[in-house]
Amino acid sequence: MAEPYKIILVDDEDEVRGRISSKISAESGFVVAGTAGNGYDALELIEKHAPQVVLTDIKMPYIDGIELAGIIRRDHPTVRIGFITGFDEFDYAREAIELGVRSYLTKPLTQDDIAAFLHKLKRELDDEIRENYNREQIQKQYEQSIPLIIENCFVSLLASGGAGSKADIEQLRGYGVSLDESPYVVAFAVAERNPESWGIIEFEKLKLSVRSRLSALLDQEEMEHYCFLFHEGVAFVVKEKGSDFARAIDALLTRMARSTEQFMAVRVSIGVSAPHKDFRQLAKAYEEAASALSSGRFGALSPVSHFGQAGERETGLLRLAEGDAKNLEHQLRYGSDEALSACIEELKAAALREARNAGSLNLYAVSLAGLLANYAASLGLDIDELTGGNLLDSLSRMRSIEQLFAWLLSVSAAIRQKGAAAKLGNSQRVLERAAALIHKRYADPELTLDGLCEELAISPSYLSQLFRKFRDSSFVKLLTGVRMERAIELLSTTGDRIVDIATQCGYKDVYYFSHSFKKWTGSSPKKYREDQA
Repeated sequence: MAEPYKIILVDDEDEVRGRISSKISAESGFVVAGTAGNGYDALELIEKHAPQVVLTDIKMPYIDGIELAGIIRRDHPTVRIGFITGFDEFDYAREAIELGVRSYLTKPLTQDDIAAFLHKLKRELDDEIRENYNREQIQKQYEQSIPLIIENCFVSLLASGGAGSKADIEQLRGYGVSLDESPYVVAFAVAERNPESWGIIEFEKLKLSVRSRLSALLDQEEMEHYCFLFHEGVAFVVKEKGSDFARAIDALLTRMARSTEQFMAVRVSIGVSAPHKDFRQLAKAYEEAASALSSGRFGALSPVSHFGQAGERETGLLRLAEGDAKNLEHQLRYGSDEALSACIEELKAAALREARNAGSLNLYAVSLAGLLANYAASLGLDIDELTGGNLLDSLSRMRSIEQLFAWLLSVSAAIRQKGAAAKLGNSQRVLERAAALIHKRYADPELTLDGLCEELAISPSYLSQLFRKFRDSSFVKLLTGVRMERAIELLSTTGDRIVDIATQCGYKDVYYFSHSFKKWTGSSPKKYREDQA
């Protein structure tokens, strides 16, 4: 038998809660997980039990059913809500339609009313579960989404600036994409937009047209390829086919570009990389295609430019490729220590393969140092302090690739360690400011989490996360604690009326103050004062 759905009952009358609970049988498919006499207690039960349904009265102390429904809809949007209403409350209850209230039960409640309400809810919940977990439907949706997933994987690999992690590559291989067994080239096509002729939306449609037409031509020639929108253009990864592949791909790309210009009055320029093999060369291949496009875009007779035809070949200097720089920065900011170390080892292996001589390291080393300096500055750290002296002096002492990358790993670790400490310090300072404001303004009944965060210039979700992580608490618990401590002090040291103490502690409603105080201390304010006498 499936697990029953959980209900929270909310009504300020004990008798009504008991009567409704007695009418919910095990055969209904529901179980009463908890009952509450007011909205505040109900919210705690919702946090604790994660019910599927909340059945609540409208007129209640502290917060009414409408306000409770609004909070549930904001913080627990999947919970279904039902209202218990009196005849004279029905017009008022209709205001909750926009809150997604599922049904209304009119007092006095009968067994048939409860049974019909639960039957309808169970049918809806069962249908939702079947829809969400229908394996056949999920499989169909999954298969339909595979081309988009592959495109997103390629975009992610290029956007991160590297070839991606082993997990990324294995994911692509799992979808049947392999760049290992035969060479491939990357072609990057960009259409030149005239703002007077093409609006933004129309131009995006044009890019899709270029992609579709070129993909169709590649299909006609039975060339295996993958294509996706990237930055301002369209990228194609095309596998080599046949001994005359270079001439064939050039002719095909030229034909597409010429026909687009002829029929749509739009010039399309295309850059093509040198042949590569292996996933890990993908970022380099794209950079070659973009470089060829840039070099051949102006004054060229052909719309297609190939890497190496316009002087883009390496000059002997080892350079930090844009993709490698982005990948290193990504790992510095977001990667684990192991991922960062692996990234640096890959850069080191590539540098050992490609460096012609020690002199070719200069530009490469300066690029790495600049990246580290920018990252340190973004964390408010001084790179010279971290390196133990002047950065350029440190670089001037580098005599080998091994020495350079040992330095890179050491400085990267120092930046991350200092940055983590600074971030922790910032978090603690935010919490201290928040706590200080709560202690200062606890007597304000209008003090809310949103208002506090607005004053601190941070988001409510961020502050809530800090409270949970570092204080194992929440804004409401901390505020209530401060108010209760003050209430205990006033009850013990003054003869003020309880209604006045409630006001001094930030409560507009003395009954809710008494309820909260008893829940906090186990005694009512009056009894607590008597016990202290």
